[in-house]
Amino acid sequence: MVTLEQLIDRWRRDDRGPATLVTVIAMVAFLLIFSVLLQTALFFHGRDVANSCAEKALKNTRSQYGNQALGTAAAYACITQAGRGDLQIPVVLVSKNIRETTVNITGKAPSLVPGLEFPIVVNHTKPTERVTNPGGIG
Repeated sequence: MVTLEQLIDRWRRDDRGPATLVTVIAMVAFLLIFSVLLQTALFFHGRDVANSCAEKALKNTRSQYGNQALGTAAAYACITQAGRGDLQIPVVLVSKNIRETTVNITGKAPSLVPGLEFPIVVNHTKPTERVTNPGGIG
């Protein structure tokens, strides 16, 4: 008959490999890589939202009857529609003159690690549309 002590000794002798330690290290490495990939995806998604909203703001601002207020409102509406938290603390600056229209959007990407900030800065500039009289007719 096998005693409890013999079973424990047999169990201890069988647990001699580094498999447990390797598994722990591999899982930590996997979770770290997964977190970095997820944080990268959150950053690029936030940047894509900012780029899309900057294009909408430019479209509304640079037209013949557009102005800074329309562009700013369009950008904030786009950011809100994209989803709360995709671009955190957004700031939209729109400027328009005779030659060009500029939209600057700044914000932060959501962070998985509290205290780490991932700033997003997007600048778009295009010529201001203007109506001309071709050839001086009329």
